[in-house]
Amino acid sequence: MKKILCLFGALALVLTSCSSDDSSKDAASETLLPKKIVETTVENGKSGSVTYTITYDGNKLKEIALSDASRSVYTYTGDLITKVELYRSSILQSTDVYAYENGKLTSKITTKAFGSSPQQKLTFVYNANGTVNANQSEIIDRQEVKYDTTTLYTFLNGNLVTSEYINSERDKVSSTFDDKKSPFSSVTGAKLLLDLDDNFDFSSVNNIVKNVAVAYASNGAVTSTSTTTNINKYNASNFLTETFSGDAKDSEKLEITY
Repeated sequence: MKKILCLFGALALVLTSCSSDDSSKDAASETLLPKKIVETTVENGKSGSVTYTITYDGNKLKEIALSDASRSVYTYTGDLITKVELYRSSILQSTDVYAYENGKLTSKITTKAFGSSPQQKLTFVYNANGTVNANQSEIIDRQEVKYDTTTLYTFLNGNLVTSEYINSERDKVSSTFDDKKSPFSSVTGAKLLLDLDDNFDFSSVNNIVKNVAVAYASNGAVTSTSTTTNINKYNASNFLTETFSGDAKDSEKLEITY
């Protein structure tokens, strides 16, 4: 899945303790964790929804379970997410293994549980200008086969502002962010996950308010352009609580419980 979206939504907040001290309130708000996300979509007038239930070990992700009987299980080494296993109906489908160097993500290797598909690899290269390349390759008979395909990530103020998929053609998504808190800002190790194959943008500290997607032909000509605007709501602690985009015919609404 390549969903460069904020999957966030409506908020119900329960704190185990209260204090009139402002510093205590600030500390509590900084450690809010999303526990449930409800995504409702409408396509051609037909609606459907999926619920994500998220569990933790402290501030570390433990599992994201979907209402369609799939789930992702997270494994940490220290404070770094080093493995994510995808299950459907309790059957392992694939395993992602992450490697780091000096606190930065360097590679992700995906292994399918069934069939003879080769391992897929992303290698992350940190450029001098602050951009990051995610270079694609496959591991066949223990040999890495590199491809010309890459995704170029550009960050600004802790947010992923552009994602450009480059092969013989190009697809570029440019994002505008608010100044409020991402629901995942308190999750240990989440912001280091740069790949966007998952449902969530863990790497940004704020929330998307607009995406502009542009597709280019091999000669550089623009073949299509589309703009998506999000209507966001927040709680008193400036955490995103709901986002909506689209119209009555085609829309997406996301709601979160912390």
